[in-house]
Amino acid sequence: MKKIILITFVLIFTINLSALRVLTYNALNFSSNSGDRLQYFQSIFNEIAPDIVLVQEMSDEGGAGLLLTALNNGGNNFSKAQFLNGPDTENMLFYNNTIVTFASQDTIDTELRDISEYELLLEGNLIRFYSCHLRASQGNELLRLEEVTRLRDHLSLLEEGSEFIIAGDMNFYTSNEPGYQKFIADETNNIGRAQDLSDQVGNWNNNPIFAVVHTQSTRVSAFGGGAGGGLDDRFDFIFSSYEINNGFGLEYIEDSLTPFGNDGNHFNQSINAGTNSAVSPEVADALYYASDHLPVYADFNVIPSAQEMIVVTIPNIEEQWEQDSTQEIRWASANFSGNIKIELEPVESSSREILVASTENDGIWEWNIPAEQPLGEYIIVVSDTDDGIPSDESNNPFSIIEPLSIVAIYDIQYSLTGPSPLEGTDVITCGIVTGIFDSGYFIQDAAGAWNGLFIYNYSNNPQRGDSLIIAGTVAEYYEKTELTEISFFEVQSGNNTLPEAIVLNTGDVGQESYEGVLVKVENAECIDDNLGYGEWLVDDGSGEIIIGDLMFAFVPVLGEFYDITGIVDYSYSNFKIEPRDENDIIVSTSADDFIFSPKVELFNYPNPFNPSVAGAGRCPATTISFSVTQNAVSGLDGSSFVTLEIFNTKGQKIKTLNVLECINRVNAKATESLHHITWDGRDDNNKPVSAGIYFYQLKVGNKFMKTKKMLLLK
Repeated sequence: MKKIILITFVLIFTINLSALRVLTYNALNFSSNSGDRLQYFQSIFNEIAPDIVLVQEMSDEGGAGLLLTALNNGGNNFSKAQFLNGPDTENMLFYNNTIVTFASQDTIDTELRDISEYELLLEGNLIRFYSCHLRASQGNELLRLEEVTRLRDHLSLLEEGSEFIIAGDMNFYTSNEPGYQKFIADETNNIGRAQDLSDQVGNWNNNPIFAVVHTQSTRVSAFGGGAGGGLDDRFDFIFSSYEINNGFGLEYIEDSLTPFGNDGNHFNQSINAGTNSAVSPEVADALYYASDHLPVYADFNVIPSAQEMIVVTIPNIEEQWEQDSTQEIRWASANFSGNIKIELEPVESSSREILVASTENDGIWEWNIPAEQPLGEYIIVVSDTDDGIPSDESNNPFSIIEPLSIVAIYDIQYSLTGPSPLEGTDVITCGIVTGIFDSGYFIQDAAGAWNGLFIYNYSNNPQRGDSLIIAGTVAEYYEKTELTEISFFEVQSGNNTLPEAIVLNTGDVGQESYEGVLVKVENAECIDDNLGYGEWLVDDGSGEIIIGDLMFAFVPVLGEFYDITGIVDYSYSNFKIEPRDENDIIVSTSADDFIFSPKVELFNYPNPFNPSVAGAGRCPATTISFSVTQNAVSGLDGSSFVTLEIFNTKGQKIKTLNVLECINRVNAKATESLHHITWDGRDDNNKPVSAGIYFYQLKVGNKFMKTKKMLLLK
């Protein structure tokens, strides 16, 4: 709770106002793997020039880092809040640190996604910003009401006169929804009452009357996990505290609320269809490719305040600090230049221990926690050394815990009778990263059985070969052992040699002991090339094992034999080998077979491509380029030929391209040069295929060489 003396001044002189632009944007599951969309966000941010950016659907810390680079393109000075991993996609705050001082952050739990609270200092004013992504879909109106109620209950505990901005993807279809009405309702406690900064109220869903305020979808055809259907919903909102234009703090500039890129002429159309009178063709394309939502911004003036203020920044989010460790206590201040006193207060007692009686007001102080510090929950109180005013305390308690000793992965995994013996225990372990995908990664600390572990962690972005020290809670997720709720992460070194993959028979892979372990099977025949969801089945004669697509999607050939390296995972009640890239799948060779050479090039450009557009520099087809060395076709007769086959995500072949007939294996130049062929998005029956992900596979004769992925848009 902020303990601040409020002083009212009668202003009889001219105030110099500072301008502030606040932007909200659903970034469509943006992650560390979304670098192909970064250029589009960069173009959009450059056009809008925001000062504060509230983002929804942020998947991981790496993605937040990418968007930060986009905002800082051109010499800007943006910083970001801490990425806090929750039960679903998360929020993120970015702010121009030349005009905004970050004070603190917190979360408000809901049944689906957390609502994020950010406290910022603007010209001496403490303003709170909330980023929301409410429950989607019609039929979930009462669930959205519950989420808004939790936020309003939180706001009702603030001091009278507190100013705030609430922004995000609210998924409201009409202003009559109970959640929308809860935001604006006149209640007994109106501290948390909000106002919609737009006066466009009514039934927004699929209603051309409100075409000018629609924000989803930027696309007619869905792709990349986003929604289609064209612009026909107003989902993205900016609310403010009810009486925001009251002569202090933030002052909303009337009629500045803008759904960026919406010219009112794209109802049920893609944002870049035809001419967009609101933005250039390049920016319209960027809005189309970046996300299925339009960004929305509003402009404010900031009236300076002379109020003295201190705000605790860290600890604030239920940190766990070990005995005998060194931790940073951080705070922000405004209009205060005196020295700082820092005190420690146990939650179960009102008595305080002075950690430092007087220290410089530089925003940071290191606390060497004693080895004998009593365990328990505490708060930090930061105040003026002289009289204790102004002051602030942690929003949430933090915990002092015992030091964690390093536990071998073997001791976490080994159990012959059921779950991990350490289930529910906080541990610290170490290992080398062997494989990575969107929601986590695998580590091993030795080769072989019981030495691999899955880490469920969106918020860090290690690389394969990184040696990690990591702390978290051992959990069983549908019988898969994992480390979750990561509280400590540190890369000790990079580019380390990975543990050697243990060679197994296919029938022996499906065991608890190999969960999370790097393995290899050899001469395994593909006996089912399409189990659904990108999975397929192999057998070397000892028994079947599923090959998954968690980290790498591959289109196999029925009856072909493969050597497959990958990590054993357990999901949907099945053990699977998860290859990590194209190097993990090799066609098995023998004396009678051709000599496989990895010296094969295969790529396409542009990727993604859109057959439905042409002109103005746009290409309606993609060019597939490839080369095969002489080695790759040795052993084949002169009638052999190179083909490119295109498959959909169900493994169905939809197009064969005869790219090079009768390769002369004696002529090295013919086989080593780069060849090109275009595909216009039509199948073997010359019919256009739907938008989506497709795989193209290079073969020489009947022998697989390489597979790549492309995205077709419409």
